[in-house]
This record gives sequence, C-alpha cells and structure tokens, in this order.
Amino acid sequence: MGALSTHDRPLKYEKIQFFFRKHWTHFLKPLVFGLAIGLTALLFFLVFGSILTTFRITILYPFFGFLTIIFFAFLINTFYLQIFNYYFNVIIVTDCRIVIARKTVFLKNDNDAIDLTKIQDVAVVAHGIFRNYLNYGALVITLSTSAPPVLIPFVPNPHYYLEQMNRIKREHILHRQERRISAPKTHPIKPIDYLQDIDKLEFGGS
Repeated sequence: MGALSTHDRPLKYEKIQFFFRKHWTHFLKPLVFGLAIGLTALLFFLVFGSILTTFRITILYPFFGFLTIIFFAFLINTFYLQIFNYYFNVIIVTDCRIVIARKTVFLKNDNDAIDLTKIQDVAVVAHGIFRNYLNYGALVITLSTSAPPVLIPFVPNPHYYLEQMNRIKREHILHRQERRISAPKTHPIKPIDYLQDIDKLEFGGS
C-alpha cells in the first residue's frame, strides 16, 4: 500500500509509546440503526402475531416463533459484536511507526503501519459543537510520498495525541541522526581491487 503498509518486524522489537481506541460516539450510528431496525421488527412481529391469533392460523405458529427467536438472536449478537470490535480496533504508536489494527471477531484481521519517517505532518480536524463538546475528532496524517493522507476518525482527546505523535516523531528523527553520526564510516574500495575483481569474474583469474 505504499507508505501505508504492513511491516514484517514484530512489535516486540519496538517500544510501544501509547495506544488508543476510537471514541464511544463511534457506536452511535450502529446503535441508532440497530434500535430502528429492532423497533420496526418488533412492530412487524406484533402485527403479524395479532393476525395469527385473530384468525387462529395455528399452522404458522411454529414458523412465527422460530422466526422471532432467530431475528432477535441475530440482533443481540450483532450488538455484542460491536462491543468486541471496539476492543479489537486499536491504534498503536511505537518508537518507529503507527500501527492501525482493524479486526473483527470472524471476518477481518488487518494490520497497517505508517513509518514515522514518512510522516510529513499531523493535523486535527474537529468541526462542530458536538465534537468539540465531547472532545473527539479526526487525525489527518500527511505523508511525504504521493500517497493520499491517512484519516483516523473518532479519536478521543485528539489534541493530546497530536502532541504525543509530534513528540515521538521528533525523538525518532533525532535518534536516527545520532545513529547516523555515530556509525563508523565505510572506506571506499580501491579502484585496483575493483578491477582485479572484475578480471576474476570475467576471466577466472586467481
């Protein structure tokens, strides 16, 4: 995925600085949507059940009971899956990268990462009274490559994590500069040695 990619190096070789999960308002949309579907289904089952009892269509009683149990079991199971997904989806910031874990119980297990050296800028977008009152927003990570910015929505206390990310990025850059300065300088190969190696490869000399 370019600058946004999965790294092979495990997290145990890095130092985790902090991590966070999405704000609880992330659940408002599925919660409201689930309640609307649940109320609509409840109204449907009440009307359908009253029709069955009024006209005494006994042959459909088992089907109606089975359908009711299956639907509400599915609705409750979906609600609990949203709770599990909240704990599975996490953003981890180490001393080398930002790991975005998107997981579900059964269907998804994605881990993406952004190198700190490839981050050009980090900004906070928190528009509206609702977001500012509840103190959440989106982190927009601009990369130094041609890849589009990475958006992390529903970040709790985004200005705090913005400062922390900038601090870790500065420390990472300073650490890389110190290692580059303290690293021993490699001596260039002499031209005669290089030519002798070419002769050996081409003519099999010793």
